[in-house]
Amino acid sequence: MDTYLQGRQIFESQCAPCHGRTGRGDGEWAEGVTTKPRNFRKGIFKYRTTPMGFLPTTDDLLRTIRNGVSGTMMPTFNKLPDDDLRAAIAYVRGFSRKWDRAENFTDPIPPPPIPDWFSETEKRKVHAATGATTFQQFCFVCHGNGGKGDGPGSKGLLDVWENPIVPADLTQEHHHSGDSPADLFRTISL
Repeated sequence: MDTYLQGRQIFESQCAPCHGRTGRGDGEWAEGVTTKPRNFRKGIFKYRTTPMGFLPTTDDLLRTIRNGVSGTMMPTFNKLPDDDLRAAIAYVRGFSRKWDRAENFTDPIPPPPIPDWFSETEKRKVHAATGATTFQQFCFVCHGNGGKGDGPGSKGLLDVWENPIVPADLTQEHHHSGDSPADLFRTISL
């Protein structure tokens, strides 16, 4: 089967109920959900290793599709074969002309290596204390003192699509864009 047709078939059966048949994020299951499905026609993506304003890599999209987005209606699709996922990605890229312009692509930003102290409990406690101070200065307003996403500034936030943002509950086991140290670094820094 040709890649376009394969991608369309996967998209229509697995993605369109939320993202809509034309990729606008307006599928029948999107109604009433707090975290709206991505509107692919705008070519703006949250979960990526590239700097703000650039398109995600194929690996970024594969990771998001395979792992889903914790705390949202985006499920994992880790049982679908790679060729199906890549075909669906190729199809999704057809929704926005941004994918046609070279200036919208750049290399991913590699995360720094995990520091040696990260695996040493006593040293990690010292760095965690510094992190707590940083959290109080920059993060608690939205995430709250306990990290539950209930800070004083957590209401009325909107994303670039004008959809409500619900700050993440950092006490949960899983996080939106992944749980590894590299995933968390990427989420905070990009």
